[in-house]
Amino acid sequence: MNKTRFGLMAVTAAILALFVGRVLSQEGEKKKDQPPGMPGAGQMSPDEMAKMQKWMATTQPSAHHKHLEHFVGQWDTTMKIWMSGPDGPPMESEGTSTVMWVLGGRYLQEEMKGEIMGMPYEGLGLTGYDNYKNMYMSSWASNADTQFLTMTGARHPKTGIFTFYGAMDEAGIDVHGRTVKYTNKILDKDRHVFSSIDLHAGDDYKVVEISYTRKK
Repeated sequence: MNKTRFGLMAVTAAILALFVGRVLSQEGEKKKDQPPGMPGAGQMSPDEMAKMQKWMATTQPSAHHKHLEHFVGQWDTTMKIWMSGPDGPPMESEGTSTVMWVLGGRYLQEEMKGEIMGMPYEGLGLTGYDNYKNMYMSSWASNADTQFLTMTGARHPKTGIFTFYGAMDEAGIDVHGRTVKYTNKILDKDRHVFSSIDLHAGDDYKVVEISYTRKK
């Protein structure tokens, strides 16, 4: 077992131990004065059981996770970047993407490889649905920067378009927390298009577009 996996298991075990220990401690305080023959400290009250069940319900993959199933697979990508605005000619590059379920079907992991401006590009992202907050969550990191991007959003119930919002710093122009809109539109079972829009520059000021085509 590798050190990373062992570390995650240890953290999870510690969290569960803390939670259960807290419940049992509370139960014991309430029942220490009960006469012999009454239920012991290890038995939860109906209220405590309801809280446990409510918490457990938020930890399992939901129907919202199933909407992400389309993105699983091997993809060829075409990336377009508009350095001088959406009215100018974009830089284009080809790449690949591998998307898979991880952590028991709770998150999609994407690994992207390609190039930007002739330099090798690698990106790694996680996307899932937070059952407690009732929203999609996503993160992205790459070898092109040291920013760790995070975003939250929703899926339109009719169009199926995923729309996320997040913040991005622009070190070259000393801007912090620039608001960015991200969309992911499914065209058919083998194609989808990801777009990044700079809302500070305009409602439709597209700066990045990545077209995904499923590998055959």
